[in-house]
Amino acid sequence: MIDPARLPVWGRWLIGLTVLRAAFAVVIPPTPEEAYHWNFGVHLDWSYYDHPGMIGWSIALGRAIFGDVPFAIRFVPLFFAAGTSALLARLASKMYGERAALWAVLLLTIQPVTFVTAASGYPDSPMLFFWALTMSLVWEALDTGRGSFWIPAGATLGLGMISKYTIVFFGVSMTIYLLTSKRDRRWLATPWPYLAAVLALVVFTPVTYWNATHDWASIKFQGKERFSSANEFLPLAFAKFLGQQWGAVVPFTLPLAVAAVWRTARSSRPDEKYLFWCFAPMMAFFAALSWRMPTHTLWPLPAWLGITVAMAGMIPEAADRVSKVYARVGPWIAGTTLVLLFLVDLHMAVFFPKIPMPSPIHGWPVVAARVKDLRAELPPGSFVLGVGRKYTVPALLAWHLRAPFDVYGETVLGESSNQYDLWTDIRKLEGRDAVVLVELWKGEKKSQDRLAKSFRSVESAGDLVVPLRGGSPLKFALYRARGYIPTPLSRRATSSETPDTPESTPARER
Repeated sequence: MIDPARLPVWGRWLIGLTVLRAAFAVVIPPTPEEAYHWNFGVHLDWSYYDHPGMIGWSIALGRAIFGDVPFAIRFVPLFFAAGTSALLARLASKMYGERAALWAVLLLTIQPVTFVTAASGYPDSPMLFFWALTMSLVWEALDTGRGSFWIPAGATLGLGMISKYTIVFFGVSMTIYLLTSKRDRRWLATPWPYLAAVLALVVFTPVTYWNATHDWASIKFQGKERFSSANEFLPLAFAKFLGQQWGAVVPFTLPLAVAAVWRTARSSRPDEKYLFWCFAPMMAFFAALSWRMPTHTLWPLPAWLGITVAMAGMIPEAADRVSKVYARVGPWIAGTTLVLLFLVDLHMAVFFPKIPMPSPIHGWPVVAARVKDLRAELPPGSFVLGVGRKYTVPALLAWHLRAPFDVYGETVLGESSNQYDLWTDIRKLEGRDAVVLVELWKGEKKSQDRLAKSFRSVESAGDLVVPLRGGSPLKFALYRARGYIPTPLSRRATSSETPDTPESTPARER
């Protein structure tokens, strides 16, 4: 039994924050992304179209313990989030002293997007943990001179690779650091880094196998297809990228973050140079990419971990003007931000009237109940079709109906629907009836036209409007569709056994 009194201050803070996060994890309904990843946890596989398998396996473990409740989706990510904070605290303590450890925990917690994703059912949760763990293990090898630390570092890098592909930038960071470090360049003449790289690829084998048996669908999506739109010059997108990183990661600590980047870039200390190179390649790549295509806030998120450690070290030192300011006002900033994040979580849980909801998570039990009633009117063997923006409608319907094997996406209508393409065999649906839920938005007319071509008859079952305590209501059109006519996917095959090469797939934002 852990005695909290014997824990360092940062450890006690971390326990308190984790308990608070766990309480909200019980009561906040799943976001569309979490509902989608819950479907991963039901359809267990080595990998998936959007991401490698770690988040699906994590949710499956939560389901095995708690069943299909929101907390099950977030149970394992809560441990990942706590582990990420603990690893940064330990690294900050080694590099800057014990007072920096508490600041590492606080600074990571008050990064809004990290606060949301690190303890939720997102692939970023395990990826951040394994990035932090690999970063800590590699530094242990470099700092102690013990090559054996490279082996677990290779294993954790591989686990990060089966969490989210973007962790490959850590390998780029380490290569550049070793090449530019007078002290640590010697490691390139030893077998240890190369053994670590080979081990990472071995751990990544399940994802490689899945892709090889699915026409490299995930690799293509996250590679060629993801960046196929990078053919324009978009200066406003670059400005948006900077604004997103500021507002989502360092809204109240931007001056300190800039000072930390500047300090680590110019520092002669190996540890600070190490932190800089854990940040720079990934951030520079996505900053440059943003000139050519829109980017997502989450993509460069792990790059901030190293700089967060440097920021945490600067505050107790108070060696320059910026850090002196944060040494004075930092506790107030941390406290205020924590209160704001608490209120956001409370809003997500109970939905305060007339305050916009950042994600469409409320009102869906009403929608699911109406769909369930309509399905009861149809013959046995009927299915449910959710049509709307991206995967939101089918994922949330499947969750609230607790029917992941009976709900389908727009694959049924011949349009790509990400992982739903691989879960759908249109031949098995031939002739069957369906309840169709169409989200009423600017694309519903096109969806309704495709619907009419994919069934022998389509009968309106009315519109459904779900008020949300003063917020924008959920709006849907419902249909009874009879006699499904198999509609081949226009871009990809409909069966995971016989995928074709996609010509183009709508880009996801994650």
